[in-house]
Amino acid sequence: MTIFEKALKAWADDINEWYDLDATVDEVRAAFDAHFNDKVAYDGTSYVAMFFKSRDGTWTEWLDTADREELADQVELLRGNSRLPTYGDLGGTLLNKVRVT
Repeated sequence: MTIFEKALKAWADDINEWYDLDATVDEVRAAFDAHFNDKVAYDGTSYVAMFFKSRDGTWTEWLDTADREELADQVELLRGNSRLPTYGDLGGTLLNKVRVT
């Protein structure tokens, strides 16, 4: 297993734990490739290099809240579903994504 494949597995486990998506590693890879590969960070550098890689250039297994939510949304979109709802969508005040039950 490559370092990238290990990171993909960790990301899949993370979004599955938070959102109960039962996403496969292949779905997470497709979602990552579709949404993040060409994304540019605020200063014009690669978003992937800035937020998905460690200082030594290896892939991190950790996702921050925004990237976890976006990755989960992208999995749902690739499945033909809508983005995950936020607490605000359900009448609350927070914009964080919620588990679909």
